[in-house]
Amino acid sequence: MRTWTSAIKLFEICRTFRDDLRIRFVFTVDNGSEFSSGVEELLSGTGVRRHSWDEIADLDYALTLTASESIDFARLRGPVLVLPHGVGFHKYVPDSETDDDRLSGLVPETAVKSGQVRMIISHPAQEEQLLAANPATAGTTALIGDPQFEQLLDSAGHREHYRRLLGVGDRRFVLLSSTWGQGSLIGTRPRLPAEILAAMPHDETAVGLVLHPNIWSRYRPFQVHAWFAAAEEAGLLVFPPELGWQAALVAADLVVGDHGSVSLLAAAAGKPVLLAASGAEVVPGTSAELLCERATRLRRDEPLRPQLEEAGSEPWQELLAEGTFAHTQGSLARLHALVHETLGLPPLPAPKLRAADPEVRPSPVLAFVTYPDFTGTDAVTLHRFPRSVEQWQPETDRAPGDLRHTVVDERETNLGRIGNATVLVRSTVDNDPEQWCQATLRRYPHCELAAAAAPDGCIAMAPNGETVTVTGTADTAALASTLYACRDTADRTVSLRLGSTVTTVVIRH
Repeated sequence: MRTWTSAIKLFEICRTFRDDLRIRFVFTVDNGSEFSSGVEELLSGTGVRRHSWDEIADLDYALTLTASESIDFARLRGPVLVLPHGVGFHKYVPDSETDDDRLSGLVPETAVKSGQVRMIISHPAQEEQLLAANPATAGTTALIGDPQFEQLLDSAGHREHYRRLLGVGDRRFVLLSSTWGQGSLIGTRPRLPAEILAAMPHDETAVGLVLHPNIWSRYRPFQVHAWFAAAEEAGLLVFPPELGWQAALVAADLVVGDHGSVSLLAAAAGKPVLLAASGAEVVPGTSAELLCERATRLRRDEPLRPQLEEAGSEPWQELLAEGTFAHTQGSLARLHALVHETLGLPPLPAPKLRAADPEVRPSPVLAFVTYPDFTGTDAVTLHRFPRSVEQWQPETDRAPGDLRHTVVDERETNLGRIGNATVLVRSTVDNDPEQWCQATLRRYPHCELAAAAAPDGCIAMAPNGETVTVTGTADTAALASTLYACRDTADRTVSLRLGSTVTTVVIRH
């Protein structure tokens, strides 16, 4: 292992050899990359047996698996299989040994000519590409396919399972994906996650973010979460690089990406894709170039919402899949057979594993800017936007100005939002909701309505002491916002729409 990216790829493959008592894995790290940070921590958390890079000369091993082309191959003995850490060979990256760029994924000249290295490829076109880059690669490739792409296709039947775990419900799930570098999505539009959350009603759209492992390695998780704190408060699901992004891709309705491998996988799998960025490092003639040429662009000079709502799959994506992935079924079995053959072992059946369950869980949004919209005499739709990303919300005329309001849960940690809230709510049921409402209205003079959860809805109170009972199955904030929109009326039964969900709300004074 050399980088976080290569470590993650190796773990994905090694886990598929479970129950094979003939194979024993030992791990080592060839440090030195600027993206080596975090690899040791990853190893420590997995319970593997590891040796230092300096000890490998004394180890007894039969085969080396690596997902990095930049390790010191001269220190290895015996056969070496080089697994791709992404999709194909579609990027030029800086060469750490020279001032030039090199083809990402292609092993150095000396390793190519050593006769001990075989590079795993997913399509015959990649063999042609490598031959053009270095004729010495003839006979050094093994056409396997892409087990990762195969797993994504096989996991499609579990889409609803993943969506349920992610708390997406029936909302449209927009997944943002960024590779690393200045030309990436995050490198060019770092505020895009917050902008999408600000542009799309919370009850209609959920948003997730997948960042290249190099970003996590260079800046570390604390910094990454600090950068996206407002977006996470607004419900953004940030997937760690080692687990969950595959399930998120299966669950997604739309992928907004760049020229990275996740966008390629999404497009090849038939997901609607919008391209928010593309880097100059894309290799001509590759699938990444096709993606950058054919994918619909997410334009900066046009409103986000209609672009996201109108995006759909396109015919060119089938051509992309055909030109990127051979053997869409049986690729893992081919890899297993190659490993066993190299080790001189009879093959065993390869497992067919779906994408692992994501461990990311949505945090509740505790502050909304809400726009009630009466679509009929007794029918109201609430358009709710997270307060934490309000500064990126585009101008809107969804509702008259006197109906726009902020509703904040008492669990909110930003006291400024609580102090300026139009409506304050307590979302947990207690023994005396009226007492809480009275105390809240005394404490916060700007508050025009306090609402506390009750077993079948909520109890709300205005500053004049008037108490109202609201019955319904929506969340407390939505019930309080419905009451606020109807606050000047008598008893009323209202049809409430939140996204695609319609419920009945009964108001009794």
